[in-house]
Amino acid sequence: MNALRRPYIILSAAMTIDGKIASKVGDPELSDEEDWKEVHKLRSQVDAIMVGKGTILKDDPKLHIKYYDHDGYYRIVADSKLSIPLNAKVIDFQPRLYPTIIITTKEAPPEKIKLFSDKKVKIIHAGTEGEVDILEALTGLNKLGINRILLEGGGTLNWSFIKEDLIDEMRLTLAPWMIGGKHATSLVEGAGFEKMSQAPRFTLIKLEDRNNYVLLHYKRIRK
Repeated sequence: MNALRRPYIILSAAMTIDGKIASKVGDPELSDEEDWKEVHKLRSQVDAIMVGKGTILKDDPKLHIKYYDHDGYYRIVADSKLSIPLNAKVIDFQPRLYPTIIITTKEAPPEKIKLFSDKKVKIIHAGTEGEVDILEALTGLNKLGINRILLEGGGTLNWSFIKEDLIDEMRLTLAPWMIGGKHATSLVEGAGFEKMSQAPRFTLIKLEDRNNYVLLHYKRIRK
């Protein structure tokens, strides 16, 4: 936790050589068995995992931990309009071990808030006018004792963190494919910066290769 009293953020993703984390039809299957084990190991070392609503709507993941002993963690979904289904696996799968938090805006429909609350989902309001305020959300999460978050977001959510310079560490797996497609999801999307000098820079602290995969470990060095 730093001076801003927010959780430490680790961005984790697998991507193709050309920077895509899913195909143009949303196929995200890039990781091999070894990579998945590393992902789940990393999940066992944080207080929460965070994704955007798009991940839930496209893949309906459980966001759980396999392979390793653990005590569970929070599952956090950024969803400005509470649009994920009530029967999503992130809601129904082992809620005691993996309690779910939804970050939404102050304009979220009260009737939907009640439906999720009835299923023991904690709602945090952050932001207005249909856009989640990530800085405000992280302050609220920190107050719950969440000090380390694994961000497994799509391109839009990742951009929300990058534009505010909130990524402290990145664990990236470069998979041996070139998939192309202007509508394929990139690691970071959003508006983007106009100049290279505006973008946060990261220091490569570890590089490994395995079966044509390249594992990249970066840290944000703050002065």
